[in-house]
Amino acid sequence: MMLLAATALIAQEAQVPRTTEAVAAETDRDADNPRALHLSLDEALGTAMKQNLGVQIENYETRISGYNLRSTYGVFDFFSDGRVLLSSSNSPTTSATQTSADRSILANAGVTQLLPTGGTYSFGFDNSRSSAVGGFVNINPAYKSSLDFNFTQPLLRDFGVDVTKRGITIARNNLGITQGQFRTVIMDTVSAVEQAYLDLAYARRNVEVVKEALFLARDQARITQIRIDVGASAPLDILQPNVQIATTEESLVTAVSSVRDAEDRIRQLLNLPREEWDRPIIPTGNIEYNAMQVNFDQAVEQALANRPEVTQQRLSTDTARVNAIYTRNQTLPTVDFTVGYGVAGVAGKTLDVDAAGNPIVVSSTGYDRTLSQLFGRDFPSWSVGFNFGYPLMNIGARANARAAQLDYKQSQTFEAQTRQNITVEVRNAARLIETFGRTIAASRAARDAAEKNVEAERKRYENGMTTNFQVLEVQKQLSDARVRELFSLVGYNKAVAAYHRAVGDILEIHNITVEQPELPGEPDWKTTFFDRYNWLNYGPRVKLEEQPK
Repeated sequence: MMLLAATALIAQEAQVPRTTEAVAAETDRDADNPRALHLSLDEALGTAMKQNLGVQIENYETRISGYNLRSTYGVFDFFSDGRVLLSSSNSPTTSATQTSADRSILANAGVTQLLPTGGTYSFGFDNSRSSAVGGFVNINPAYKSSLDFNFTQPLLRDFGVDVTKRGITIARNNLGITQGQFRTVIMDTVSAVEQAYLDLAYARRNVEVVKEALFLARDQARITQIRIDVGASAPLDILQPNVQIATTEESLVTAVSSVRDAEDRIRQLLNLPREEWDRPIIPTGNIEYNAMQVNFDQAVEQALANRPEVTQQRLSTDTARVNAIYTRNQTLPTVDFTVGYGVAGVAGKTLDVDAAGNPIVVSSTGYDRTLSQLFGRDFPSWSVGFNFGYPLMNIGARANARAAQLDYKQSQTFEAQTRQNITVEVRNAARLIETFGRTIAASRAARDAAEKNVEAERKRYENGMTTNFQVLEVQKQLSDARVRELFSLVGYNKAVAAYHRAVGDILEIHNITVEQPELPGEPDWKTTFFDRYNWLNYGPRVKLEEQPK
């Protein structure tokens, strides 16, 4: 009788087709949504380059650095000054020769400029008209004018084009660092968009894998229920399929949530308008396996040549070098060479007294007479000298020089560390490509074997030769194998993207050209003349390997 019942059950199951009930997920409606955003990787990258907030912020940073560089040239601006003064004073007198009231008008102008060598020069043009009431003054009113030139050139402390242009050099290095950072941000953004795009593609395909697992679990529950209905299985046998269904449904909810998380990451990177954040994103690109061979040594050399971080750290080291030279210069005594030259003139009403003691006008000249005397150099004056100064202990300058020297050596170490980190990053990325390349073939074989194992196990179950537990176990193995295959494929593509980011050619791979922000020009016409004379620099005299004295 039992044999007949089993035969009848097998015949009944053979006549019952597998369930065709579709496994539904929230993401199933995305493809039919008229507002869905169907997005290719190139479209995602193009949108990110235009709208990504990080790129926009770094764009501003670069432009700010450009103006900061331009502002440093202000140290060579002409500084002009002027003064106009009218004054009057009245005072009591105790002598007939003293004046009781004085009136004066001053009109002075001057200009000063710093030179790239560290020297300064100035021109001054002073004019005055003075008159007195009471007493006796030989020239009243009197016009006085003077034209003076002064030049001071440091010979030790503050000498040198490189010392004077320290701020400009540092600002130019900072601009280069910012430009490198701008390129780095773009490379990071491209890499992040590509990784997020692959994550979204993985998440959506993972939903389909979980749906397939749920379909198998429900179909197994259907078959089990048939066996229970005909008395071939105990009623408790339905518990295991139901547990598997509940567990897989939970996995489906998590998988759908991962899709939404991946979509939000894409929206953030692309800086989509807030009103478009409810639009489903459907990646249109295919995830393919394109075998790639990597030469480790060539990859490292390429990375060291391409990566902007190397240039940035090199510029940081140069900034530390400039500071070390400057602080070493500040330990020197002050020895300034000074030279001055001037001419003067005076005119007005020249007075004298007659025999009775009354004032009489001997001659009368105007302001033009003073100018004539100036340009005729009737009353020249000159001076030449040296100024000296030196702190006896000089503790502060020496400590600053020592600290700057250590900072320079530290920066050199940072540069070596940057190269080392890039080397490790490239080797890890290349090795990851090899690893995922090997796992793809293995995961495909495992998935194919798992599919065949499920079919065989289900047939054995239908023939009463295995248990529910075993069927559910091989179904879970199939689901895991499909996930591993998908993970290996996506992981390989992400590893390739990470490799190109590590090597520094990710922009070229995606045909992206970095256009640096428009920057203001450098008004270096004032200083380039002196750059050709190396003896005007202080730096070549300094050996930064030696400690400051």
